[in-house]
Amino acid sequence: MLERPFSCSYADGVLTLGGSVDEYAVAALRAAVREHSEEYRRPLAVELSDVDFLPSVAVGVLATGLRNAEENGTELALVAAPGTIAHRVLVITGMPFLETVPALDTSRRAPETA
Repeated sequence: MLERPFSCSYADGVLTLGGSVDEYAVAALRAAVREHSEEYRRPLAVELSDVDFLPSVAVGVLATGLRNAEENGTELALVAAPGTIAHRVLVITGMPFLETVPALDTSRRAPETA
């Protein structure tokens, strides 16, 4: 099976990923999560159902994002439909995820800390 190139798009509080999140795409993934969550201060859903390669380095970026969002009092929701590669990886790693995109209040920002 050929891996597809990494793709990333954003709309209405949802960052949709596709293709191969390989070691070359990890920097783009990290930057996109940081940018669209406004430095982990605005809720963001990361839709992973169209990902066909999700190695441990990409899982590490997502785990760091979850921790940063929690520390800032906001939500980073990982989404993976049943039967997808991302679903299997998230189940195996024990990371929290949803099977459908949640309704997020993207107008809400985490409070600024001094």
